[in-house]
Amino acid sequence: MMNVKPKADHIPFGNADRLFIDGKWVEPSSSARIDVVAPATEQIFVSVAAAREADIERAVHAARQAFDRGPWPRMTHGERASVLKTMGQLVTERAEDVAEVWPNEMGVLHSIARDIAGGIGHVYEYYAGLAETFNFEERHKPASGGAVGLLAREPVGVVAAIIPWNAPIITIADKIAPALLAGCCIVLKASPEAPGAAYIMAEVAAHAGLPPGVLNVLTADRAASEALVRNHGVDMVSFTGSTAVGTANASPAMRSN
Repeated sequence: MMNVKPKADHIPFGNADRLFIDGKWVEPSSSARIDVVAPATEQIFVSVAAAREADIERAVHAARQAFDRGPWPRMTHGERASVLKTMGQLVTERAEDVAEVWPNEMGVLHSIARDIAGGIGHVYEYYAGLAETFNFEERHKPASGGAVGLLAREPVGVVAAIIPWNAPIITIADKIAPALLAGCCIVLKASPEAPGAAYIMAEVAAHAGLPPGVLNVLTADRAASEALVRNHGVDMVSFTGSTAVGTANASPAMRSN
């Protein structure tokens, strides 16, 4: 018999009425909320804070300050890898929490959600391992003369990571793990339909010891999301979603940069 388990006995994350910015759970700029409806019951599973443009600006500013002045980009790859390993361990420990959230957002079977969430830690471990094996700096003989030329792969800066409603715990890992190893700072924008995994990852980041501002987490609708991609403090946008939304996001991003 399939283990559907469509209704959680509790919400397995805290601070649903807040945003995670600069290492703290902060009040949003407005009282606007986003209701997440469980597909099995058509009842509200959780209501989370809806970020507005002022909140987007605050999150980008925190990430910008963390990148320009904070310790994260200046740490060695090995030091950052140690934090990634801790994040991998902590997210594995939260697999059952993810399995409670996921069915109540998008209707996936509880057993499948639990199995997938239980393996997400390996993504963080994989990228942590690249700290020892990836060639971040190469020495070359310049063709135009000179003793040596360096090819250095450096962090791009502040990354806006926009997450879809389907398989968010996977997409979050695929976006933030390599960015964090590289030394980037991130604004993670969760889908209004499925914000729970992002809240769990914010709690994981806080417990793993990420410096303030390195990972900022919020949920927003399209208008606020467009404010994120056109913000001049953002250096790179990593987006997963539909062609229509991708086109809508690309246009303001190109105009702002």
